[in-house]
Amino acid sequence: MTRVRRVERITPRMARITFAAGGLAGLRSNGTDQHVALYFYEPGVELPRPFTAEAARALLPVARPRLRRYTIRHHRPGLGEVDMDFVLHGADQLASGWAERAAPGDEAIWFGPSPGWTPGPDAEWAVLLGDETALPAIGAILEQLPPGLPVSALIEVPDPSEEQQLTTWADARITWLHRGRRPAGQLLHERSTALRPPPGRGRIWGAAERDVVRGIRRHFVEGLGTARSDTHLTPYWTRGETQDSEV
Repeated sequence: MTRVRRVERITPRMARITFAAGGLAGLRSNGTDQHVALYFYEPGVELPRPFTAEAARALLPVARPRLRRYTIRHHRPGLGEVDMDFVLHGADQLASGWAERAAPGDEAIWFGPSPGWTPGPDAEWAVLLGDETALPAIGAILEQLPPGLPVSALIEVPDPSEEQQLTTWADARITWLHRGRRPAGQLLHERSTALRPPPGRGRIWGAAERDVVRGIRRHFVEGLGTARSDTHLTPYWTRGETQDSEV
């Protein structure tokens, strides 16, 4: 169990929420795009105290939460804090709506983190691809890439107001794609499938809408002959569907 310590609107459509708890000082960090599962119970569900993984399992016969997965953007063990960034899709959405209403002191339940992606010591370059839902992960990855590693990043956002200042020691070229009124992911797909990676062995990381990711995977694996093991392409959402799931 954690509590919201701060809420910051870092762009018009992105909120950064800082969670705090004593146990976060010892949180095991798995690096880069590690994510956690946020638990959302129906209103009125009485949660056991303390709320542990064992307590959550014992509660399943009477109350099953819906899950949403979010990337750890920053972890400050000395302060017992973790930041996560939330794209604000609308107040009627499960996690997005919660993030729009979140205030200091609110309780939040999450478990994790998952393993993080790494380009590996033999990577000669890296390509990062994503829409705004992938932006927290891309930001975390860039901060942890090796100094001097050549990196190309294509990031699709609605408009220039959604760009963020991203820091890295890598030799990174970041290109912001402003989709305007175009369907989400269309511009990312066009620009990603026009890429021709440099010579040598590299790694490709990407996350976006499911069909967009499928098209990007076909381009690199089937079209260019990139080894599937050198790609890490993940659908973060599906057009026309919610991303809620039960335990």
